[in-house]
Amino acid sequence: MYEALPSLSATPPCLLPDVLKQVGQRAEELVDHLQNFNAHEHVRIEQIDRDGLFEMFVAGKFDYLVDFGERSRPLAVHETRSSLEGTDDLELDALLDTGLPAMALIFHASLQDDYEMRCEGFTQWNNRPAWVVSFCQRTGKTPRTISMVTSTGVVPVSIRGRAWIAAGSGHVMHLETNLVKSVLLLGLRADATSIDYAPVKFGSKDVEFWLPKAAIAYADYGKHRTIIEHTFSNYQLFSVHTDQVIEEPKTP
Repeated sequence: MYEALPSLSATPPCLLPDVLKQVGQRAEELVDHLQNFNAHEHVRIEQIDRDGLFEMFVAGKFDYLVDFGERSRPLAVHETRSSLEGTDDLELDALLDTGLPAMALIFHASLQDDYEMRCEGFTQWNNRPAWVVSFCQRTGKTPRTISMVTSTGVVPVSIRGRAWIAAGSGHVMHLETNLVKSVLLLGLRADATSIDYAPVKFGSKDVEFWLPKAAIAYADYGKHRTIIEHTFSNYQLFSVHTDQVIEEPKTP
């Protein structure tokens, strides 16, 4: 699926069921935490042609909220973006991807069985010990993580990738994904993502939550390529103290 990672230790592979149980618990927490916070989101979108020449550049800032709907139903990510001063949201709305911060929910207990998973070994991510776990959409199972709108309707898309999972705690620290195969109806050859999560400390309490820090999506349509960058800051815990600002995500 991917090239072998040269930085992986010769340490024997992890006990995958134990890691998946732990990271599944962290995914449950992520659902709760994302719905208890809002944040400022800075978005940059670049489009270049096949020769690397700029065709478009737009940027904007939003007040960002996430909702997952009723807990009794399958997980569905609903994002709300309210434009901050100086943002032309009409231009950005048609270009924005959705759901990237919640991609770690691949490891939610209700979704794990959609993927073939294996532990590739032990390494470090930002000086933290980590297990690398690869995943790939199971053949014969309808993809539920990502869907795309085409001329004929909404098409479920199969993905594969790797996650760097904190050894001991089960937090997803870094996640990389790509398509299992091209989406021919869109001419989409590749749709790669890279997402970083980081601990965010609540100022008035000795509490730390792991939340999205940054995400990059790279799409290759052959004739042009699009790069969308998301950066999150100014987290606020509105379910308890609406006036309490949370510190910026820390770089370990």
